[in-house]
Amino acid sequence: MTTKFTPEEVRKIARLSSLDLTEKETEVFAEQFSTILEYFELLKEVEISDVNCDADENHLSNGREDKVVKSPVSPEQFSPYLEKGFFKVPKVIDPDH
Repeated sequence: MTTKFTPEEVRKIARLSSLDLTEKETEVFAEQFSTILEYFELLKEVEISDVNCDADENHLSNGREDKVVKSPVSPEQFSPYLEKGFFKVPKVIDPDH
């Protein structure tokens, strides 16, 4: 099964993301999105029945210990668009569509 992204779908995604794309960019993204979906289709065909699901997971806990530390950077240093400690962003979804 081949899944193909159309330029119309890319334009809709761009509009919802508040992105202005040229016609060439729209075509390129449609092709790239389609290629990515083709890889996902290939993954559906991979046989993994011989993979040992009961593999030893002890190696997963050998990493560093998680510690909570206070950040030296404050939200105010990132953006002037703060409201009550939260970032205020413009609405990106048009309720009419």
